[in-house]
Amino acid sequence: MSIKRIAAGLVSVMLLVSGIGCTTSTTTTTRSLTMVNSEAEKKNNRAQALNNYVQLGIGYLTKGERSKARFNFRKALEIDERSAPAHSGLALLYQFEKENELAEQHFRKALQYDPEHTMGRNNFAVFLYRLERYEEAHALFTEVVADVNYPRRARAYVSLGLAAERLGRIEEAKQAWDKAITLDSRMTKAHIELAEVYFREGDLPRAKRHLDQHRRLTGPTARALWLAIRVERGFGNKDGEASKALALEELFPYSQEYLEYKEWLQQI
Repeated sequence: MSIKRIAAGLVSVMLLVSGIGCTTSTTTTTRSLTMVNSEAEKKNNRAQALNNYVQLGIGYLTKGERSKARFNFRKALEIDERSAPAHSGLALLYQFEKENELAEQHFRKALQYDPEHTMGRNNFAVFLYRLERYEEAHALFTEVVADVNYPRRARAYVSLGLAAERLGRIEEAKQAWDKAITLDSRMTKAHIELAEVYFREGDLPRAKRHLDQHRRLTGPTARALWLAIRVERGFGNKDGEASKALALEELFPYSQEYLEYKEWLQQI
């Protein structure tokens, strides 16, 4: 056999071996990519399922179907026991059921697992406020409003103001309500609270301005009409006082405000 034929044979063998190596390498890479893609798909599916269970739970909770809400929140925690939204949802469920200890446990777990879960922090603050734990609620509301990306920040400022007022921090409360209106001028709760504060302080023009804005946004309410009666009395506007009193009597004859108005009449 000539040297040329031997060389040609060696080259053929080398190419064959090289080709086998390339095929094996390509097959291995393809399998690796398939496995990676499969794992990524599983992870995405789990995340989607988790989110779906949480959203279903919230939906059922909103409709008052607590058993179905509980089932979905539990299913979410089976997927991820550290899910802050799922713990927050369960906390709300227990809050509605007056299971305050369980509610607090799940609120705290939600914040432990996700310190940036602002909605859960706000819900926890509301929970504490309703339990008259105003100092703790105030601290949490302060953290909530610090999140400039929180979509309900204006409402959180209203809540912060209420907590501050309960703690006797009136100036802070006024600043919080002003901020709420700056963020969303339709914050009717902020307007009526400011109207009350300014009336107590004797600042009738500001009280009336916020009352008028409140009326434009919501229409008449028993609280606003009762306050408006006293504001009009302060201005000496007898016609305005009479019209507000008539509206209170006709629209809200069984309200606590109407009872207070009748008692007030007997004292003046």
